Amino acid sequence: MVLRLDPLAIEFEGLDHELADLLLDRYSPYASRDAPTSVALRVRLARENTDYFIDPRPGSMEQVQLRIACDGDRVRYLSYQVAGWFDVSAGRGDLLLARGDFEPPLRAIENYVRVAVAWLAASRGGALVHAASAVWKDKGYLFYGESGAGKSTLSACNRRARIVSDDLSLVLPDDDGRLEVIGSPFRGTYEDGPAVLGRFPLVAGFRLIQGPTAQVQPVDHARAMAELVANLPFVADAFDSRPDLFEQTLRVFSSLPLAHLQFTKDDSYWDAIESAGY
Repeated sequence: MVLRLDPLAIEFEGLDHELADLLLDRYSPYASRDAPTSVALRVRLARENTDYFIDPRPGSMEQVQLRIACDGDRVRYLSYQVAGWFDVSAGRGDLLLARGDFEPPLRAIENYVRVAVAWLAASRGGALVHAASAVWKDKGYLFYGESGAGKSTLSACNRRARIVSDDLSLVLPDDDGRLEVIGSPFRGTYEDGPAVLGRFPLVAGFRLIQGPTAQVQPVDHARAMAELVANLPFVADAFDSRPDLFEQTLRVFSSLPLAHLQFTKDDSYWDAIESAGY
């Protein structure tokens, strides 16, 4: 099975038919059984004769435990039912799936996939951003912020644009280094409208603030960059050991217009964005 996130492709080997069908259904229309022409990451999957790699606490409200460590381009990954690694420069990785039933295998594997995509994007000068994203008039927009900032609310209020995601958004540079929003299956809770395919020029990013009126508010660029970097899951925690990735992120996103977007529970925020010239 191949997951295609133009221009990234992740190929999975060793899937049984049942799991392959589940992944194909989950990642449709981005997944297929066709052999890829090029692969960013080839992952071999195998079953491990153990219940869990991290013992869960059934009945608790604990957040999903993900343990990630990097050594250069090699990233090690551990969670309840998945243990593995991947190397973004070598383009290969292994994934072991335990037999426990604390979380569905599909969800356990997807967390690994999200981490891998985040690192693949970072290695190519992009990012997987904790952000909603939308395509309006063939242009891409990011709306980022911590949980509760309003990403899902803003997406649900939309009546004009195509929502790519209300949770995680993939951003990659084109051949000329200009950032684009990439259609991906990480849509979060958003279910209205068809999946968005393709890649679209990213023209602005907005830190969300809920307020009484819709308006774009200028912000110091250093502050705006700090707020954006705080919304780069899975990779930002490794910036201390990978200062090159941090410097690359600052460099790549330095030309992207960033601002605060105050919005209300309707899609008048598009009028505010248009009035601000984005």
